[in-house]
Amino acid sequence: MISIEGLNGVSQLKKQCDLGKVLLDTINNQKFDLKNGDILCISSKMCSIAYGNIIDLNNITPSKLAKEIHEKIPRKSPELIQVILDQTEDATGNRIMIADNYIGGWLPTGLFLTSAGVDRQEVDKAIVLPENCDLVAREIGERLGKALKVKIAIVITDSDGRVDKKGANQVAVGLYGIDGLRKTQHDGKKYIETLCDMLASTAGLVMGQRGVNIPVVRIRGVEYGFHESATIEDAIN
Repeated sequence: MISIEGLNGVSQLKKQCDLGKVLLDTINNQKFDLKNGDILCISSKMCSIAYGNIIDLNNITPSKLAKEIHEKIPRKSPELIQVILDQTEDATGNRIMIADNYIGGWLPTGLFLTSAGVDRQEVDKAIVLPENCDLVAREIGERLGKALKVKIAIVITDSDGRVDKKGANQVAVGLYGIDGLRKTQHDGKKYIETLCDMLASTAGLVMGQRGVNIPVVRIRGVEYGFHESATIEDAIN
């Protein structure tokens, strides 16, 4: 049986900090049970703040392209659009997609995310994804595993929208200990499932969106082989 449970009592992070210690202290204070084989899904926003991935929009000078895109999507400031362009590492705009009121971008890893994973914080701040979410997942997994003497997998999740649907879902942007894909077979036919996104979406049922403040969710009962070298890029086309 698969079970889902959120970690309560997690402090709302405001600045760069030791995320491993924050999580470990909260787990111990809440007497949050972790066992071998558990999967922890962790909000990328929490990771971004803890790792100092916050950009002051007052220090951003929009390019001509950013201003042109702003004319098409006025709800995004030229400064924020410039940050989105910067995350794709392509000043030409060839790695972004604009449709109606939607903007998405391809990151250097190959991930495609709404606003290239950029989120606005307050009026003049933007939060961007850590440069290597797999490394963040590994650091957390190894830190918690060593302290609690358990072998667990980590999935870093990000809120992501779709151009064809309203609202947002959770997708995986970083992995440790678990393959992003799962091969299955039915009636003699072989299939590939995007397991990492299935887990992220499952965690999203408990995480919710802004204001809920349950950025860490434990999923228990999923069978998988523990793979230390697994990365999100293994699941990307």
